[in-house]
Amino acid sequence: MENTMSFQEYILNKGYFFDPKIIENYLLSIKVKPFVIFTGNSGTGKTKLSQLFAEYISETYNRSENNLYLIENEEYLSVNAPVNPSSINHNVWTLNKKSLYGVLPIKEIERDFDDLLIDNIPAKGRMSIIIQLTYGKKDYELKDYLENLLSRGADNSVDLKINLNAFKRVCDDYSAVNDFIILEQKSNSTAYKKTQWIMDFDIFRYLPVKSGKIPCDIFVDDIKSNANLELKLKLTFKKNKELQDYLKENEGKKVEVKIKTDNFNFDNFHPIWEKEKDDSTDYKKDPNYKIVPVGANWTENRHVLGFYNVITEEYNETPSYSLIKAAKNDIGSPYFLILDEMNLSHVERYFADFLSAIESGQPIPLYSNDDENYELDIPDNLLIVGTVNVDETTYMFSPKVLDRANTIEFPTMAAKEYMNSDFKEFDFKNINYLMNPLEDLDVRNMNVYDLKDIFMFINCSEGNLWDVLSNELDLFQSILKKINFDFGFRVINEILRFMFVSWRYEDSPQNWENWERYFDAQVKQKILPKLHGSQKAIGQTINELFNACLIERKNNADARLVDLTKDDCRYYTSAVKLQNMAKILSNQRYVSFIN
Repeated sequence: MENTMSFQEYILNKGYFFDPKIIENYLLSIKVKPFVIFTGNSGTGKTKLSQLFAEYISETYNRSENNLYLIENEEYLSVNAPVNPSSINHNVWTLNKKSLYGVLPIKEIERDFDDLLIDNIPAKGRMSIIIQLTYGKKDYELKDYLENLLSRGADNSVDLKINLNAFKRVCDDYSAVNDFIILEQKSNSTAYKKTQWIMDFDIFRYLPVKSGKIPCDIFVDDIKSNANLELKLKLTFKKNKELQDYLKENEGKKVEVKIKTDNFNFDNFHPIWEKEKDDSTDYKKDPNYKIVPVGANWTENRHVLGFYNVITEEYNETPSYSLIKAAKNDIGSPYFLILDEMNLSHVERYFADFLSAIESGQPIPLYSNDDENYELDIPDNLLIVGTVNVDETTYMFSPKVLDRANTIEFPTMAAKEYMNSDFKEFDFKNINYLMNPLEDLDVRNMNVYDLKDIFMFINCSEGNLWDVLSNELDLFQSILKKINFDFGFRVINEILRFMFVSWRYEDSPQNWENWERYFDAQVKQKILPKLHGSQKAIGQTINELFNACLIERKNNADARLVDLTKDDCRYYTSAVKLQNMAKILSNQRYVSFIN
């Protein structure tokens, strides 16, 4: 993902500084689950970090629509292309769609359908575009160059420039129809097993793009080559036993797919070659985020999602609802819903539907009208950040909420340190992976067997990492079980998923010696937040958890009295948090994580 400056340069230029590990923890967390809680004193930058990252990502995606270069008196569009075995062995790239929004009507074609009919069986689905570029098999100079890049384990991506005329030839007129697009698709095993089709070429008659291979000139860094550009359309429908059984029974036969034409609107698509070159506003779009202040009177989901007005017979939208609709229509870009001071009201009252939808993947019911039910799907590219101020005017989160999020604590920076420090850019390990919140999105659905298949082949100084993680999680679970604060499958799976994306962030080493840094983050973000109680109830447990964070685990040290250093700890940030909780508990006789 290209930008004129790094994210840390961006925030430093805005006059802010954040602990790089907080940035890492935040951006790794939203890959695992689209809900993060920021907690800390007022003014520590919780809302500002989420806003700055959303602005940075929004500007990055906007700029990618206008990445044009003039080469040999011809305009070329620059895209970032991965170097991987497929790009070498099969001479093909699957292009990143966000780079092509200004030249192809991707956002207009990629749609959710709630009203599909497949041989008159109702279905819900989504149409998406696959854009492939194939270069010549005998282009040995390019192939050798890519092989050399891959063998060096470099950035693993190249600057690919495609001449703009190719996209002009792809764009085409289309046949408008009255009410429905009616297609015939052959039922096959992919349709009933994986609930998806690569659509037949007939669909292109109804869309403003052409099928088939379009010749083009390309530059890969400085190497010129000939290639072919090709679009494919995929229809994915939601699991539907009636439909899947029907398609299985009719395997090999053609079935009718009926799509309402009012799902499509191409009136607002204007490719960049139709725009005035000096009108920079043409390349802008609305920001990919909304900051929504939570009110103390929020007692139901209408404050977030709006409501159907029976008098006007119109739906009253909220800023949150509008953002969700925009995200659904722009699935290739991340969108951020920032709920400011989320605990001014009881979260469970106004946000319960969201929590359930995030967990289950099911739509949120909105209202019923004329025997028809209206629902809202929460798209995968919607990322939710809730900020929590710690004071006496706010409500404590329930275990149900804390279980479903990573809770990231923002410390208060000392005034002298903030005013006098020479803040320098931190060397992130894999900045491209970190800055793309939608990469590895499928990790959210990985189960314990998927994760075990990966971790069984990763080692650390103590042996096989899967066995080490199993023992560590079992230790913390057994300590918390004594006071009925232990955690279940959800937390275990999400910790393992976080460890997976952290391993990917560190370039997937076979021997991973830095795993403790990320497990430490998960102890603090996923295991400790639910901890609260009196001296009598949890005093001994806090000490046991503190000792579990130390290298010497059998010393039964009093957390309040230890002169703690990093050299003493396996999990330093968690140990520091537990020590502070122990001191507060001793003084006040009651403590909670958000305290």
